[in-house]
Amino acid sequence: MPGLAERLADLASGVMLDNAHVAGLSHLSPEFIRMTLSAEAFRKATWVPGAKLQLRPRRGSMSLRTYTPTSWDAARGVTELVAYTHGDGPAGQWFERVAEGQSCAVFGPRRSIDLRGATGPVLFVGDETSVALALALRTVPAETSHVFEAHDPLALTDVLAQLGITERVAVVPKDADRVELLQRCRAAAVQASYTLVVTGDAATVHAVRRDSRGWERKPRQVMGKAYWAEGRTGLD
Repeated sequence: MPGLAERLADLASGVMLDNAHVAGLSHLSPEFIRMTLSAEAFRKATWVPGAKLQLRPRRGSMSLRTYTPTSWDAARGVTELVAYTHGDGPAGQWFERVAEGQSCAVFGPRRSIDLRGATGPVLFVGDETSVALALALRTVPAETSHVFEAHDPLALTDVLAQLGITERVAVVPKDADRVELLQRCRAAAVQASYTLVVTGDAATVHAVRRDSRGWERKPRQVMGKAYWAEGRTGLD
């Protein structure tokens, strides 16, 4: 029998969270899932590209996991997620067993990074956790160059190709010194008056921000968001 804390969490979820249904599901790779969610509440929601949607992967807990919708159709009450499902935590386990037609509790959309301000050419820098944001950026009219770091560059390149990100994109191995990543970023910064968008690993976000101050072609503006950090939880 669930304990008092678990029952209270389920009661709070019923009040605070919305119920959504899994309307579509496809596996892009062992670690990437594309999912379509539908909910009546989505028809009334205000979404901007870059906003976050939080999902409760386990009953008896109010712990939420954060994802970036790649698109939002308020008329149909439908949104799409592309989730990076690495690890064996509650979210990874939920995505492993979820099936089309099941329901889940969600919270949002909520403010995270507002891509509407990414006007003009964009240099987009990120990792596996940034893929959904790169897709959301396609809803904003902007010529975009992408530089990704990845634990498995070939696997991520394949996922990006399935999602239609094939032009002006470089994927480099993730390493601690980020030498190749920063070199690729400098080489891609060829446009005048461009926006730099950098997300993903907190250490990478910091390194790219710092390095960009010395670039010959500096960005007009920098939009950054750390999605995760080694040894830390709670970032979104």
